[in-house]
Amino acid sequence: MVIRRYRDAKVRQDRRGAQVSLEEILYMTGLVLWILQVYIGKTIFADFYGGKLLTAIRYFCMLIFAVKILLSEKSIRMRTSFIVLLLTAVFLVVQRNINTGMPLIQLLLMILGAKDVSFKRICKVMFWTSLIAWFIPILVDRLGIYHLPQMYELHREREYLNYTYVSFAAIYFNNIVYCALYAYTDFDREGRGHHVGYRREVSWIAICIMAAVEVWLYAVTDTTLPFLVGMMCIALYVVTIKLRVPLFENRRGERILSLLLFPALAIGTYLIAKNYKSRVSRWARLDKMTHSRLSLANQGLKKFGVHAFGTQIVENTDMAKGSYFYIDSGYIKNLILYGLIVFVVVILMYSVMFYAAVVSRDKVLALMLFCIAVYSVNNNNLLSPVENGSILAFCYCIKLLSWQRDKRRAKRVRRKKGRREYIESKIRTAES
Repeated sequence: MVIRRYRDAKVRQDRRGAQVSLEEILYMTGLVLWILQVYIGKTIFADFYGGKLLTAIRYFCMLIFAVKILLSEKSIRMRTSFIVLLLTAVFLVVQRNINTGMPLIQLLLMILGAKDVSFKRICKVMFWTSLIAWFIPILVDRLGIYHLPQMYELHREREYLNYTYVSFAAIYFNNIVYCALYAYTDFDREGRGHHVGYRREVSWIAICIMAAVEVWLYAVTDTTLPFLVGMMCIALYVVTIKLRVPLFENRRGERILSLLLFPALAIGTYLIAKNYKSRVSRWARLDKMTHSRLSLANQGLKKFGVHAFGTQIVENTDMAKGSYFYIDSGYIKNLILYGLIVFVVVILMYSVMFYAAVVSRDKVLALMLFCIAVYSVNNNNLLSPVENGSILAFCYCIKLLSWQRDKRRAKRVRRKKGRREYIESKIRTAES
């Protein structure tokens, strides 16, 4: 076919997907810089670029997030609320120790800065930035340019892969998996697999590659828990999204589970750690299965206790400097470190996010949060965006709940209007 007119040859392009606001550019810039400085600080590159440079980058990121929030919030009331909330957080967490409180304030800025920014875009930017930053130290290790020696732990031979600890490569890769699954899966608004038309999903090839990397990391670093959680996330995605098994639907049992899972696991972990007895055989077996995480959590509770505003934890991961002490459990560590008030707020935030994901049938976010809830029993990634990007979905989940409320309200209005029209038609019929 020959096109004779220029007007007929033009192709209409949907430019909405390419539109990016100034606020989004600011937020994504801060997010990329934040991810890069975390990876530098947790790899061999910290020896070359660490110290004051990373501290300056962190404070620059805080400035970017604060500017983004102030630019996106148009009303004086919202800006005042932001400043009051920030000052309250500063008071709660800094009065004990500035080094303990500052990461929480930085996280608060990241969460509030994500307001009005697409969470799918956040996951996409986080996926590509983290993947590149994750791959570079491993490539340097595999090429033999710089290679940290193996860790020998009894019968275990574990590779660092140029990370400062052997499990970091596996832990960070799990978040790359979370972000990839969310960024490249379309929202199923109909639920239970009854979608209309084509819905983009992560391909089987990509899923197999992610599973293969998980297996390779397990073989090289001997990190059991990250491997199990990563494979659980991939398996849940396959079952829920690829095979259309109706999980994380808006049903009563799943709504109750979403509200109670995080509090139940937090309370259960605390009670188990509190009542641990080293001389009882079943407790000893459970402690061995978790690589001493249970006994260390019990030791932390006895040594530091639980306070309203938290307390500083003195840890030791260098065997040469004395006995090893590190609290891995996210629930126990955050409870001791930040105190009961902040810990309750964090658990409520996660419960709200999980509930919003379930009632809105945002299944990939729901399975991400489910994995985070289970994994936090034995590892601390509740408040680490680079290990757990779902924490940045809080403002998005509040919006989901607002949409659900407006949807129910509109449905009630339509029902009342339909009932009124039906009664009026009956009256007109009777009068005629």
